[in-house]
Amino acid sequence: MPNTPWVGRGDDKLYLQSGEFSATTKTSLAIGTIDVDPSGISWDGTNTPWIGFASDKLYLQSGQFSATLKTSRATPGEASPRGISYSNNPSNTPWTGSGTADKLRLQSGQFSATMKTSLSVGGVDDAPFDISWDGTNTPWAGDTSDKLYLQSGQFSATLKTSRAVGGIDLTPNGISWNQTNTPWCGGTDDKLYMQSGQFSATLKTSLGVGAIETGPEGIDSTNRLAAAPGAAAAAPQRTLIGVGV
Repeated sequence: MPNTPWVGRGDDKLYLQSGEFSATTKTSLAIGTIDVDPSGISWDGTNTPWIGFASDKLYLQSGQFSATLKTSRATPGEASPRGISYSNNPSNTPWTGSGTADKLRLQSGQFSATMKTSLSVGGVDDAPFDISWDGTNTPWAGDTSDKLYLQSGQFSATLKTSRAVGGIDLTPNGISWNQTNTPWCGGTDDKLYMQSGQFSATLKTSLGVGAIETGPEGIDSTNRLAAAPGAAAAAPQRTLIGVGV
Protein backbone atom coordinates (compact mmCIF):
# COMPACT_ATOMS: atom_id res chain seq x y z
CA MET A 1 0.00 0.00 0.00
CA PRO A 2 1.31 3.48 -0.78
CA ASN A 3 2.13 5.80 2.08
CA THR A 4 1.83 9.56 2.37
CA PRO A 5 4.82 11.80 3.10
CA TRP A 6 3.89 15.28 4.32
CA VAL A 7 5.65 18.15 6.02
CA GLY A 8 4.68 20.33 8.96
CA ARG A 9 5.83 23.88 9.59
CA GLY A 10 4.55 24.01 13.17
CA ASP A 11 7.01 21.45 14.56
CA ASP A 12 9.54 21.59 11.69
CA LYS A 13 9.17 17.90 10.86
CA LEU A 14 8.90 15.50 7.95
CA TYR A 15 6.13 12.94 8.46
CA LEU A 16 5.25 9.61 6.85
CA GLN A 17 1.58 8.73 7.21
CA SER A 18 0.44 5.14 6.76
CA GLY A 19 -1.71 4.54 3.71
CA GLU A 20 -4.12 7.11 2.30
CA PHE A 21 -4.87 7.96 5.11
CA SER A 22 -4.80 5.93 8.33
CA ALA A 23 -4.26 7.57 11.69
CA THR A 24 -0.90 5.79 11.97
CA THR A 25 2.17 7.97 11.67
CA LYS A 26 4.89 5.56 10.57
CA THR A 27 7.82 7.85 11.23
CA SER A 28 8.87 11.46 11.55
CA LEU A 29 12.11 13.42 11.49
CA ALA A 30 12.77 16.77 13.10
CA ILE A 31 14.69 19.03 10.72
CA GLY A 32 14.57 22.29 12.68
CA THR A 33 18.35 22.36 12.98
CA ILE A 34 18.54 22.49 9.17
CA ASP A 35 15.59 24.78 8.40
CA VAL A 36 12.97 26.14 10.77
CA ASP A 37 10.29 26.51 8.09
CA PRO A 38 9.88 23.39 5.91
CA SER A 39 7.17 24.01 3.31
CA GLY A 40 7.13 21.17 0.77
CA ILE A 41 7.98 17.49 0.41
CA SER A 42 8.16 14.79 -2.25
CA TRP A 43 9.49 11.27 -2.91
CA ASP A 44 11.77 10.11 -5.74
CA GLY A 45 11.59 6.37 -5.07
CA THR A 46 14.73 6.40 -2.92
CA ASN A 47 15.10 9.71 -1.10
CA THR A 48 13.02 12.66 0.09
CA PRO A 49 13.27 16.07 -1.56
CA TRP A 50 11.92 18.90 0.59
CA ILE A 51 11.77 22.70 0.58
CA GLY A 52 13.15 25.03 3.22
CA PHE A 53 11.25 28.31 3.26
CA ALA A 54 13.43 29.96 5.91
CA SER A 55 16.75 29.25 4.17
CA ASP A 56 15.43 29.44 0.55
CA LYS A 57 16.85 26.02 -0.29
CA LEU A 58 16.01 22.71 -1.91
CA TYR A 59 17.07 19.75 0.25
CA LEU A 60 17.47 16.01 -0.42
CA GLN A 61 17.05 13.87 2.68
CA SER A 62 18.15 10.25 2.67
CA GLY A 63 15.34 7.66 2.57
CA GLN A 64 12.09 8.11 4.50
CA PHE A 65 13.73 9.54 6.65
CA SER A 66 17.27 9.14 7.88
CA ALA A 67 19.12 12.05 9.45
CA THR A 68 21.49 12.14 6.46
CA LEU A 69 21.18 15.28 4.37
CA LYS A 70 22.53 14.27 0.96
CA THR A 71 22.65 17.66 -0.73
CA SER A 72 21.10 21.10 -0.88
CA ARG A 73 20.77 23.93 -3.37
CA ALA A 74 19.90 27.57 -2.89
CA THR A 75 16.82 28.55 -4.93
CA PRO A 76 17.87 30.97 -7.68
CA GLY A 77 15.65 33.96 -8.31
CA GLU A 78 13.15 33.05 -5.62
CA ALA A 79 13.18 34.17 -2.00
CA SER A 80 10.08 32.23 -0.97
CA PRO A 81 10.17 28.63 -2.23
CA ARG A 82 7.05 26.71 -1.22
CA GLY A 83 6.55 23.39 -2.99
CA ILE A 84 8.72 20.65 -4.50
CA SER A 85 8.32 17.43 -6.44
CA TYR A 86 10.38 15.01 -8.54
CA SER A 87 10.00 13.90 -12.15
CA ASN A 88 11.86 10.90 -13.50
CA ASN A 89 13.16 10.04 -16.96
CA PRO A 90 15.03 12.34 -16.97
CA SER A 91 15.55 13.35 -13.38
CA ASN A 92 14.32 16.90 -12.74
CA THR A 93 12.95 18.82 -9.78
CA PRO A 94 9.79 20.89 -10.20
CA TRP A 95 9.42 23.50 -7.47
CA THR A 96 7.43 26.62 -6.88
CA GLY A 97 7.79 29.99 -5.21
CA SER A 98 5.05 32.18 -3.82
CA GLY A 99 6.96 35.31 -3.00
CA THR A 100 9.39 36.82 -5.49
CA ALA A 101 8.16 35.75 -8.91
CA ASP A 102 5.06 33.52 -8.53
CA LYS A 103 6.46 30.88 -10.87
CA LEU A 104 6.49 27.14 -11.50
CA ARG A 105 10.14 26.17 -11.98
CA LEU A 106 11.97 23.09 -13.25
CA GLN A 107 15.44 22.55 -11.81
CA SER A 108 17.76 20.06 -13.46
CA GLY A 109 18.51 16.90 -11.48
CA GLN A 110 18.72 16.79 -7.69
CA PHE A 111 19.99 19.53 -7.84
CA SER A 112 22.22 21.17 -10.45
CA ALA A 113 22.38 24.92 -10.89
CA THR A 114 20.61 24.61 -14.25
CA MET A 115 17.12 26.08 -14.38
CA LYS A 116 15.52 24.22 -17.29
CA THR A 117 12.34 26.25 -17.56
CA SER A 118 9.87 28.34 -15.62
CA LEU A 119 6.33 29.62 -16.06
CA SER A 120 4.80 32.64 -14.41
CA VAL A 121 1.37 31.83 -12.95
CA GLY A 122 0.75 35.09 -11.12
CA GLY A 123 -2.07 35.92 -13.55
CA VAL A 124 -3.88 32.77 -12.39
CA ASP A 125 -2.87 32.65 -8.72
CA ASP A 126 -0.19 34.75 -7.05
CA ALA A 127 0.51 32.24 -4.28
CA PRO A 128 1.47 28.88 -5.83
CA PHE A 129 2.07 26.81 -2.70
CA ASP A 130 2.83 23.30 -3.92
CA ILE A 131 3.56 21.37 -7.10
CA SER A 132 3.62 17.78 -8.32
CA TRP A 133 4.08 15.70 -11.49
CA ASP A 134 1.77 12.96 -12.75
CA GLY A 135 3.92 11.75 -15.66
CA THR A 136 2.16 14.00 -18.16
CA ASN A 137 0.96 17.19 -16.49
CA THR A 138 1.71 19.37 -13.48
CA PRO A 139 -0.79 19.61 -10.61
CA TRP A 140 -0.27 22.63 -8.37
CA ALA A 141 -2.10 24.28 -5.50
CA GLY A 142 -2.95 27.99 -5.37
CA ASP A 143 -3.47 29.58 -1.99
CA THR A 144 -4.90 32.92 -3.16
CA SER A 145 -7.81 31.45 -5.12
CA ASP A 146 -8.16 28.33 -2.94
CA LYS A 147 -7.92 26.09 -6.00
CA LEU A 148 -6.22 22.96 -7.31
CA TYR A 149 -4.79 23.48 -10.79
CA LEU A 150 -3.60 21.14 -13.55
CA GLN A 151 -1.03 22.73 -15.86
CA SER A 152 -0.15 21.08 -19.15
CA GLY A 153 3.27 19.43 -19.29
CA GLN A 154 6.36 20.99 -17.67
CA PHE A 155 5.15 23.71 -18.28
CA SER A 156 3.03 25.06 -21.10
CA ALA A 157 0.77 28.05 -20.58
CA THR A 158 -2.26 25.77 -21.00
CA LEU A 159 -4.28 25.41 -17.82
CA LYS A 160 -6.14 22.13 -18.32
CA THR A 161 -8.50 22.32 -15.37
CA SER A 162 -8.99 23.69 -11.89
CA ARG A 163 -11.13 22.92 -8.87
CA ALA A 164 -12.16 25.35 -6.16
CA VAL A 165 -11.73 23.79 -2.72
CA GLY A 166 -12.45 26.82 -0.55
CA GLY A 167 -15.65 25.19 0.64
CA ILE A 168 -13.51 22.42 2.16
CA ASP A 169 -10.39 24.29 3.31
CA LEU A 170 -9.35 27.90 2.71
CA THR A 171 -5.61 27.18 2.64
CA PRO A 172 -4.67 24.45 0.13
CA ASN A 173 -0.97 24.05 0.92
CA GLY A 174 -0.01 20.75 -0.71
CA ILE A 175 -0.89 18.60 -3.72
CA SER A 176 0.17 15.30 -5.28
CA TRP A 177 -1.11 12.38 -7.40
CA ASN A 178 -1.42 8.66 -6.57
CA GLN A 179 -2.21 7.44 -10.12
CA THR A 180 -5.96 7.62 -9.38
CA ASN A 181 -6.76 10.48 -7.05
CA THR A 182 -5.34 13.75 -5.76
CA PRO A 183 -4.00 13.99 -2.20
CA TRP A 184 -3.82 17.56 -0.93
CA CYS A 185 -3.44 19.20 2.45
CA GLY A 186 -5.17 22.16 4.02
CA GLY A 187 -3.75 24.57 6.55
CA THR A 188 -7.05 26.03 7.75
CA ASP A 189 -8.39 22.80 9.27
CA ASP A 190 -5.01 21.01 9.54
CA LYS A 191 -6.15 18.06 7.42
CA LEU A 192 -4.93 15.73 4.71
CA TYR A 193 -7.53 15.38 1.93
CA MET A 194 -8.10 13.00 -0.98
CA GLN A 195 -9.91 14.50 -3.98
CA SER A 196 -11.29 12.17 -6.62
CA GLY A 197 -9.43 12.19 -9.94
CA GLN A 198 -7.97 15.39 -11.40
CA PHE A 199 -10.29 16.89 -10.11
CA SER A 200 -13.90 15.93 -9.46
CA ALA A 201 -15.93 17.54 -6.71
CA THR A 202 -15.88 14.28 -4.76
CA LEU A 203 -13.87 14.37 -1.55
CA LYS A 204 -13.02 10.72 -0.93
CA THR A 205 -11.50 10.95 2.53
CA SER A 206 -9.75 13.26 4.97
CA LEU A 207 -7.68 12.96 8.11
CA GLY A 208 -7.20 15.58 10.78
CA VAL A 209 -3.55 15.92 11.80
CA GLY A 210 -3.90 18.95 14.05
CA ALA A 211 -3.09 16.88 17.13
CA ILE A 212 0.29 16.11 15.55
CA GLU A 213 0.99 19.24 13.55
CA THR A 214 -0.81 22.56 13.16
CA GLY A 215 0.79 23.53 9.86
CA PRO A 216 0.66 20.83 7.16
CA GLU A 217 2.15 22.42 4.03
CA GLY A 218 3.24 19.76 1.55
CA ILE A 219 2.19 16.24 0.57
CA ASP A 220 3.11 13.40 -1.78
CA SER A 221 2.22 9.78 -2.44
CA THR A 222 4.80 7.00 -2.59
CA ASN A 223 2.68 5.62 -5.46
CA ARG A 224 2.96 8.77 -7.58
CA LEU A 225 5.71 7.48 -9.91
CA ALA A 226 4.55 3.85 -9.92
CA ALA A 227 3.05 3.87 -13.42
CA ALA A 228 4.57 7.04 -14.82
CA PRO A 229 6.18 6.79 -18.27
CA GLY A 230 9.65 5.30 -17.89
CA ALA A 231 9.23 4.69 -14.18
CA ALA A 232 10.47 1.10 -14.26
CA ALA A 233 13.73 2.01 -15.94
CA ALA A 234 14.34 5.43 -14.50
CA ALA A 235 16.42 5.41 -11.36
CA PRO A 236 17.05 8.82 -9.83
CA GLN A 237 20.01 10.56 -11.49
CA ARG A 238 21.66 12.77 -8.87
CA THR A 239 24.13 15.56 -9.30
CA LEU A 240 25.52 16.27 -5.86
CA ILE A 241 26.57 19.88 -5.66
CA GLY A 242 28.71 21.14 -2.83
CA VAL A 243 26.41 23.82 -1.53
CA GLY A 244 26.56 24.49 2.19
CA VAL A 245 23.59 23.64 4.35
